[in-house]
Amino acid sequence: MDGLNSLKEAIIIYLDRSGGLSKLIEDCKVFKGGQQTGAVYRFSFDVNPSDVLELDATLGDCILHDPVKAVSLFQSVCYLSIKTLSLIDHIETENQVNVVLKPTHLPPFPNYCLDLSEFPRGYGPMRPLALEGLVIAMTRVTKYTQGARFLCSEEKCPCSKGFQHIRVHAPGATESATVRSDFTCFLCSSPLKEDVKSRVLGDKQLVELIHVRAVDVLGVHDAASLRYQSVTLFLRDELCNSMRIGHLYQVVGIPAHVHQWPNVTWSPCLVSNNFQNLQTAMACSPWRFAAIVANSFGSPVIPPGLYNTLKLGLLLSLVQTEDNPDSPYQLDVLALTSETLIIDRSGFFKCTCLFR
Repeated sequence: MDGLNSLKEAIIIYLDRSGGLSKLIEDCKVFKGGQQTGAVYRFSFDVNPSDVLELDATLGDCILHDPVKAVSLFQSVCYLSIKTLSLIDHIETENQVNVVLKPTHLPPFPNYCLDLSEFPRGYGPMRPLALEGLVIAMTRVTKYTQGARFLCSEEKCPCSKGFQHIRVHAPGATESATVRSDFTCFLCSSPLKEDVKSRVLGDKQLVELIHVRAVDVLGVHDAASLRYQSVTLFLRDELCNSMRIGHLYQVVGIPAHVHQWPNVTWSPCLVSNNFQNLQTAMACSPWRFAAIVANSFGSPVIPPGLYNTLKLGLLLSLVQTEDNPDSPYQLDVLALTSETLIIDRSGFFKCTCLFR
């Protein structure tokens, strides 16, 4: 308990020195003036790991290696500050305070860097990592749920009112982790129902990053070659529209596997000597082997160099083809035609067409 209290004391000192407490007060005035009706109040802080480490090494280590615990500590400090200073009257529980910590930088060591050319990536503990990438694509800004309030469906349960069941977005979590219909009360195990009027929404934008060396992977300036080994970056709230396509950026974030295929299997097979020699010769680049194979795939039907992205997709489809004919990921036929009516009448289970 004394350890937690010392960490919270260090957080108060850091926020005071860095201007975080002043920002907290100003944000509370904005919430109060805007008469927010949502159940969750979001507070964002820029955190300098070097300054925190000089102040308290344990707290600095927590921010760098256990961000979930660090957020919980900052959340507790912010809640106590809000209640002590009577900044927002509508906050009744600590769960209503949503804290986002944004490290300004990370130590310049390999363990804190994520190289987009390496594989596998993202399988370690969820902690901040720095990466550099070229923006090749981005979506429009959409909405996501920052936080939601749930009430117990059992009227006699204490959780049928109040703010005991608050869910907020966490790094790496999908929308269904914040809002769905199968949550149960932790007191009586009755189903929870959402108080839709208390839901708080935020902005979200997806950005595709690629390693800068992947630009010239095929030796030509073809936009399709930029798609190899890309990673999706989620920009949220004030960070939306802060990037531009074609620019190189250094990013600090927490890598996570947002989606994984449910049935990924593999089986041993014989690989020809030509493929083994090609893979050995192309070992100097993480993309060149896949690019060359896709470039020459199906050369009797399609001249090399055309439809590289499509042919790479076909190869990936063949790799994950299952024995189950009803699999949605199985490709049966590749056809080259200028008339789709013939293909439709052929009765193929699934077919991809190239048009002349």
